[in-house]
Amino acid sequence: MEAPVEPPGEVAAVPAPRFLADIYEDVSRCNKCSLCQAVCPTYQVNPLEWETARGRVALIRDAMEGRLELRDIADGPLSTCLTCDNCMAACPPRVPTAAIVDRARQELHEQEGYPRGQRWLLRRVLPRPGGTRTLHRLSRAAQVTGLHAAARGLHITRWIGTVGGMAERIGPLARRRADQRVAGLPAVTPPVRGRLGFLICCYQNLVAPEATEAAMRVLLANGWELEAPELGCFGLPAQSLGDGPAVREMAKRTVTGLADLEVDGLVGDVASCVGHVRRYGRILGDNPVLGDAARRVADVTDLASVRLERTGWRAPLGPLPWHVTIDEPCSLSIDGPERGVARALLARIPELRITPLEEAAMCCGGPGSYATGQPEHSDAILARKFEHVVATGADVLVTENVSCLVQLRVGARRHAPQVRVMHLMEVLDAAIRAASTG
Repeated sequence: MEAPVEPPGEVAAVPAPRFLADIYEDVSRCNKCSLCQAVCPTYQVNPLEWETARGRVALIRDAMEGRLELRDIADGPLSTCLTCDNCMAACPPRVPTAAIVDRARQELHEQEGYPRGQRWLLRRVLPRPGGTRTLHRLSRAAQVTGLHAAARGLHITRWIGTVGGMAERIGPLARRRADQRVAGLPAVTPPVRGRLGFLICCYQNLVAPEATEAAMRVLLANGWELEAPELGCFGLPAQSLGDGPAVREMAKRTVTGLADLEVDGLVGDVASCVGHVRRYGRILGDNPVLGDAARRVADVTDLASVRLERTGWRAPLGPLPWHVTIDEPCSLSIDGPERGVARALLARIPELRITPLEEAAMCCGGPGSYATGQPEHSDAILARKFEHVVATGADVLVTENVSCLVQLRVGARRHAPQVRVMHLMEVLDAAIRAASTG
């Protein structure tokens, strides 16, 4: 029997998406070429079709067109994606897989509801500056009384979900947060070049305050006066977990909190948070009250390293006889000039030896709560990363993102205890100190 022939002049109807119509064109651009396979961290450790960008996008399109439901792909295709956008660098039609997965997660929550604990954390605790301070005080109290050590020893932290898992990975917190260290910073080194607002990441404020302190010291040594406004979370955790209302609320709070700040620009030392703030124009662009202000905030925000490289380094640098390698946070623009800034700054340090890292731009498996939510994937990706780190022979591994910092320190403890994991600004601060004491 011959196949039926469509009448001339008629074109097969294109299915109308049931939801997320605004990204349907992006989803439809995937040509299934498979180039994403070679650069996807999750596919490298779990070679299944739905672990690739093309597999995830195809399933999301199926849900949009009614062939399945988002709940059917919630566990796996939607949950294991790192949203690192490494696939986009290899994608000829530039399909924005990370943005598509983020939107699909948001739509899933709209359809199925938001987990109560997650909603409380993202909508009640993190948006307020006092929220993370309270978390710090509680954690410190548990450490001082011995409850934290006892909970870890009895594996209680593993039983209380994401927060407990993160506490187990991070370990004891420093006594003083980064925002508490601002008062003890040195004076700006003259001549003064301008005044910058410093965006303190709420997560790094708690788990790596020494890195943020180093970043502020480096900027001061290069002639920049600083003001650190009191702000809550900028919204990246909500973005990763698919809570659209929380994303917009945190953006509104941040933009409003920066309204009266009289500075020449904004900087931060956490690549992922800075990248998120730079998307505020898209997040709040249609807001009739804050849209213009959000675009201005996005336009004047830089990663501290990028600001220093673009405006010119000034502080003297002393010798550091270290051997370093650089892990590039996947939150940096996938093919932008930011990717070479860390190396350019480190190359200024006398006696510092830099060895390139294989798959330096490949995600380390540690963004947000991924390591606790997807431990098998995270651990496998991290082990692969440290195979390359060990191969360099370096004794210092450098990054400039807090999730990477935490994840890579876990990796060093497991796979390479001889390797120190440092924030880029800690290395630069050490070189500045070496110059002043040498």
